[in-house]
Amino acid sequence: MAAAASKSSWPLAVIAAAGIAFFAACYYPGAMSLDSAVIWSQARGAPSTNIYGAGLRWLWQVTDPVWAGPAPLFLIQLALFWAGLALIARALECGLTGRIAFLLAAAFAPVVFVLLAHVWGDVMLLATLTFAVGALLRWRDGAGTGWLATFWLSLVFAAVLRHNVLCAIVPLVVYGIWLLLKSSAISPARKRVALVLGTLMLSFGLHAVNALSAQCAQRRFTLWPAISMWDLTAMSIDANQMLLPAATRKPELTLDDLRAAYVPYSNVPVFTATQGRVIGPFFLTGDPVKAALHEAWLDAVSDHPAAYFAHRWRLTRALFGVKPRDWPHELVYADDEIAFGSNPPVAANHSVFHAATIRVAEALRDTAVLAPWPYLVLGLAALAVAWRRRAQANAQAAIAVLASGFAYAAPLPLIAPSAELRYLGWSCLAAVIGAGLALSSAPRQAAEGEAPNC
Repeated sequence: MAAAASKSSWPLAVIAAAGIAFFAACYYPGAMSLDSAVIWSQARGAPSTNIYGAGLRWLWQVTDPVWAGPAPLFLIQLALFWAGLALIARALECGLTGRIAFLLAAAFAPVVFVLLAHVWGDVMLLATLTFAVGALLRWRDGAGTGWLATFWLSLVFAAVLRHNVLCAIVPLVVYGIWLLLKSSAISPARKRVALVLGTLMLSFGLHAVNALSAQCAQRRFTLWPAISMWDLTAMSIDANQMLLPAATRKPELTLDDLRAAYVPYSNVPVFTATQGRVIGPFFLTGDPVKAALHEAWLDAVSDHPAAYFAHRWRLTRALFGVKPRDWPHELVYADDEIAFGSNPPVAANHSVFHAATIRVAEALRDTAVLAPWPYLVLGLAALAVAWRRRAQANAQAAIAVLASGFAYAAPLPLIAPSAELRYLGWSCLAAVIGAGLALSSAPRQAAEGEAPNC
């Protein structure tokens, strides 16, 4: 009876509802950067592109005729996020106090709290994966198969939010299939085969969903030139030699132009600060041009590997480290309702709560409090704890969540076009969730039927 009472979910539900209300007071209707505004315009009828994941645009197409603007998406994000955290907290093997502490620590982790202000695909992904993990744990702990179906549907939605999302999804797919097979009567050898085949099939299916969603765009572009041209700019400066192929630049472009435009934290100035002398990556037309760019990039990396890795190391430090104060605050947070195209105007939040949260974000944006690296250190420590306790259910869940967060972060040093904090939002939250699950998996030291503290 005591154990059943300790699993009561109503206090967590009450806190989650209060959390949604507080976040809404601070951030409603949700900040929109230029990316958000462009996606909204596409949802309202502007030609769609594959530059962004299709999921946010599709969701906006559903909500906008009923409730125009970013507010419904912002509230959906909050609902998914808080509901997912409450479900995860309910699964922790500790008392109610420990569950509440985890819920508040995860929700108000500084990186998470700041990012939840925005209507971005990255933030919707963070909220969706949180809810997916919570739904899977609820099913694992004996709830109906509807929760399992919810988990898989959440992963399908996650698959259309970001182009690189498969890295984060695969560890959760593995864990979901493993839970399905755990109670099966088949032999261990067949379970391993089923786990591998099931993971391959479902991962391929989710990748196909991701690819098909990109193909649904009315205007499709090759996204890789935005990265390779930035790499070539950095290597050109280091080698003191123009390495950008002629088809990607105007004849008057000089190395001094590139030096003046290059910054280590974003590829955008290469195309904007050169005043058109570097042709925008999405204006490159024709397969021969793209082939020439690809060949030039391969040759440059082969001939100047130190310059390439120095450039990517600068980005890695910017991604995971502290953002200097003289860098744009948009790398950490946006505080705008950007107008774009024919989008209707959106009233910004001018509340006292909002002003206070933005002041705090601005004060902390150049400190380790809003840097990803402490979260990744926490994740590594949690992974060590979870591995030692891997025979226990929550430790196994922790390993899956932490693997998801690390896998999502792993390719960013080589593929990221900038050092924006939002790219690592899920990785930071996964570290906190993984730590909570790992620590709650400690063997019971209290009397039978009494939950230990987290």
